[in-house]
Amino acid sequence: MNPLLKKIIRLIAGIAIIALGLFVMNGLIGMKEPPSVTLPENNPRPVKTIVVANSSISPRIPVEGMVEAWRRIDLFAEVNGVLSLGGKEFREGVKFSEGNVILKLDDSEARSQLKSARAQFLQLVTSTLATIKVDFPNRFEEWEEYVRSIDIDSTLPSLPNYQSDREKFYIINRGIEASFHSIKSSEERLSKFEITAPFDGFVSTALVKPGSLVMGGQPLGVFVGIDEFEIKSALNADYLGYISEGDKVEFFSNEDVVAEGILDRLSSNVNPQTQSATAFFKLSSSKSDTELRDGMYLPGELIAGEIDGCFEIDLALVEKGKVYSVKNGELRHSSVKVVFSTYEKAIVTGLNDGEVILAEVLSESFVGMKVNPSSN
Repeated sequence: MNPLLKKIIRLIAGIAIIALGLFVMNGLIGMKEPPSVTLPENNPRPVKTIVVANSSISPRIPVEGMVEAWRRIDLFAEVNGVLSLGGKEFREGVKFSEGNVILKLDDSEARSQLKSARAQFLQLVTSTLATIKVDFPNRFEEWEEYVRSIDIDSTLPSLPNYQSDREKFYIINRGIEASFHSIKSSEERLSKFEITAPFDGFVSTALVKPGSLVMGGQPLGVFVGIDEFEIKSALNADYLGYISEGDKVEFFSNEDVVAEGILDRLSSNVNPQTQSATAFFKLSSSKSDTELRDGMYLPGELIAGEIDGCFEIDLALVEKGKVYSVKNGELRHSSVKVVFSTYEKAIVTGLNDGEVILAEVLSESFVGMKVNPSSN
């Protein structure tokens, strides 16, 4: 057979076989049932909601600051002397009750000089008794009694009251009154060798040690009270219209209330850079076993005056004066007015009692979105 004819026959046979295979395959495919297609159901998204109940709310303004002793005095020396040794010494951390001697300088020299001056004064007054008996016989007994009351180891008693100008001029002319006031000045100076505690407290800072030489005008340390404290804090100027002196404040430690107090005073100016005013809170009591100490740092909340007919929600739920409400299983917009806000919370008006609003922030939320609300 012709080779060319053989090639043509083979080509035709191959095409026939391919065509037959395609026919059989299409037949088998046609016999198979098409798979069922299930469209995804439009299930409502579960969300947390809250039911509006308008009421009167006292906003809580966040504050923070350092605890400072209400009573604090800087101690200075007014005289020269050596700080005494022994007894309850003047050292940092030592506590003293009201009236106790905090520190004492050696006053032996000044005390001896004062004793000598009293003795000279006694001699001066005694030397005038004879003249007083002659010139002022009705005044002799009182002056004689005054001489007997003088003790050179004790504070000088006050001079008798003058009964006439003649008696007054006589006493002054003898130098008795000048000597008396000189001794009183020395007695006052002697009292400065000893410093007593004006209130219960402790030595916060001691700049001198027992046995050291102290000079007049030298700072000695700081004495701090232990019963009353205050906290200084900065308040945003936006809050000033809601607060007033006397408002209650609470301070926390580890989320527990450790102290309560009041807004004691508020600065009348606003810092132009920070737009804040300085507030001072006086702590009236401790509410736990935590002992308040000078220098502690505490956060707290200032409870401002009540705002009527409002509702408190998370600040993040408010966007451009609107919040999401839920009606008939769909999200809707409700307009609100923010009358007070902090970093986390917002107090709003404009919502109706019983209205259901969204209590969480949803990603890709939109008006008309199907939701399944659950009470929070």
